[in-house]
Amino acid sequence: MKRIMSFDVSSTTVGYSILEYDEKKNNINFVKCSYFKPIKKGTILERLKNTQDNIQSILEEYKPDEIAIEEITKFMPRLSSAQTIITLATFNRVVGLTCLNYLKKSPEMFSVMAMRHGLKLASDLPKKEDMPSLVETYLNIKFPFEYKKNGNIKEESYDMADACIVGMYYIYKLSGRLDSIKRARDLLK
Repeated sequence: MKRIMSFDVSSTTVGYSILEYDEKKNNINFVKCSYFKPIKKGTILERLKNTQDNIQSILEEYKPDEIAIEEITKFMPRLSSAQTIITLATFNRVVGLTCLNYLKKSPEMFSVMAMRHGLKLASDLPKKEDMPSLVETYLNIKFPFEYKKNGNIKEESYDMADACIVGMYYIYKLSGRLDSIKRARDLLK
């Protein structure tokens, strides 16, 4: 049984997921998904150190065998400034380095587009708000949404779902299941 930890990283929320993969039975078990909020005050280095410390704590608690991280989006026309992308990249790489130090090897990095194409169930690409239902379908679980006091879904729930998608994509790639998903989709066309 391999324990897979995966991360969806930003400077405001770091979603993470823990899945267990039984290679012999080709079975995936959902363990947990959650998130933490990096601090907003202090210098950039203090914020990065806080993020690094949180990641280290999570790694020590869950002791993953493998780690996957959502790769940064390098180009977002009219959506993000260069400063936003630089900050996102910096946080992403601090998480990656912390994971490398823990595993003694580089974590796997996957682009959003590769994961959405690889795990989509229909011809259209799923959107961020579709990720929880995709997680439910693939893992056969009820997604553990978090809610605000007014009953609306917390935005962080989508970061948790994205982290689950990263872990699922890694396991599906590792096990060769991505090809069978593509064949099934092609049959539905």
